[in-house]
Amino acid sequence: MGLEKFRETVDRNRKEYAGVYDSMKWLRPEDAANAYREREALIASISRFSGAAWTCAGTKLFTHALSPGCLLCGKGAWSCLFINGICNARCFYCPSSQDDSGPPVTNTLFFEKAADYADYVNRFDIQGISFSGGEPFLTFDRVLAFLEAVRTRVDHPVYTWLYTNGILATPEKLFALRDGGLDEIRFDLSANHYRLDALEKALGVIPRVTVEIPAIPEDLSTTRQLVADLASAGVDHLNLHQIRCTPYNRGKLAARGYTFLHGPKVTVLETELAALELIRYSLEHSIDLPINYCSYAYQHQFQAGGARRRCAGIIKAGWEDVTPTGHIRRLTLAGSEEAVYHIAGTLAARGVDASLCSLSAKGDSLSFAAELWPLIDFSSIRLKVSYSQAVLRNGVSYHHPFKKIVLESGKMLVVEKQTVQPGIWLEGEQIEVLERFIGNGGAELLNGQGAVTFPEPLNGIKNFEAFIPGLSAYY
Repeated sequence: MGLEKFRETVDRNRKEYAGVYDSMKWLRPEDAANAYREREALIASISRFSGAAWTCAGTKLFTHALSPGCLLCGKGAWSCLFINGICNARCFYCPSSQDDSGPPVTNTLFFEKAADYADYVNRFDIQGISFSGGEPFLTFDRVLAFLEAVRTRVDHPVYTWLYTNGILATPEKLFALRDGGLDEIRFDLSANHYRLDALEKALGVIPRVTVEIPAIPEDLSTTRQLVADLASAGVDHLNLHQIRCTPYNRGKLAARGYTFLHGPKVTVLETELAALELIRYSLEHSIDLPINYCSYAYQHQFQAGGARRRCAGIIKAGWEDVTPTGHIRRLTLAGSEEAVYHIAGTLAARGVDASLCSLSAKGDSLSFAAELWPLIDFSSIRLKVSYSQAVLRNGVSYHHPFKKIVLESGKMLVVEKQTVQPGIWLEGEQIEVLERFIGNGGAELLNGQGAVTFPEPLNGIKNFEAFIPGLSAYY
């Protein structure tokens, strides 16, 4: 990470925790090297086993297999519907107060009616849905209604799962979920003292049973035994996630002596190391239970990228491209009218689809789709690359270009096109560098399964083009 980016991130974290930032236990520079060494040693131990693998640009570590829901999440084909915002547990790691009794929400979109949500799923070709909260069992009839709407109104297959602490799970309700078509249920056992009774009721009823818990470092002795117990019970998956710090849970996390890490969102150092240790332990003891570490590095990039990609195609122009991270890229060449008109004439003479390029009114610039790159002579022009992102909203803000989407149920949504990088100008050798990346198919490598090293002149755009590989930096 560059020094400027580092300072921007630290300043943003400082503002978010204004008034308490200096009292928080942040990772000290002198301790960062030790933390890196510990993480690398754990990863090296894990890598000795054939059952371990990485996916999603090396941000997600798993053993044996991933749940179908997790696979859909990684592909960006998933919607998490917060069916309510209330809960009957008070977990110290919960990032919010859980006292919001408002309507179901996903990606800031509110859905009062189940039919509206089902039509949203249909319109955006969403292939996986999770019901979260809060605690979904507190509004159980609402869960069943939304589940039924998805099953009856969506015209493509949808994989569904539900998160719960299990406190209110009864055999009758579990059978109702099964009959409603629920494919998977995920229990946060740490919310209920790692008790297995609710989970055992679901085994043999819900087709796939998963445990999803934060990796709590002080519970490692308990969770080591838990892994073996879950495997013996026939649980399908164990998902471990990284604890994230928010202004709401900061005090509770600080009271446990956790070390905070700077980043787009503040996370806890010890929880990542605990997750890796638990995976190492399971492999060394030949426990076949599939385990998935859902790191914040993964969540921050791939979940957000999936939401952007779903909407980008709706609002992008024909001469724009969608990058693997879901951003809308615009390539614009500029120069003398003679040079630009010559390029435009060459494209027309070659029978290029007119929708793939756009000549400005003054004739001094031309925007074009990346697939036209091999047909363009860049010797006497400059090139600007800029980026925007598509954002779904409940209504029009009138701050950005937008398109209205009317669902079959009649509910209206809005896709806005927000500029995130107004433009970087490239000339000469810099254009050649970008050509080697885009013109020669380099973008195809950025499919979420690998990493591409960006050349120095293009560092300012790499976050819009590529997923940052690996787990988060420690600082």
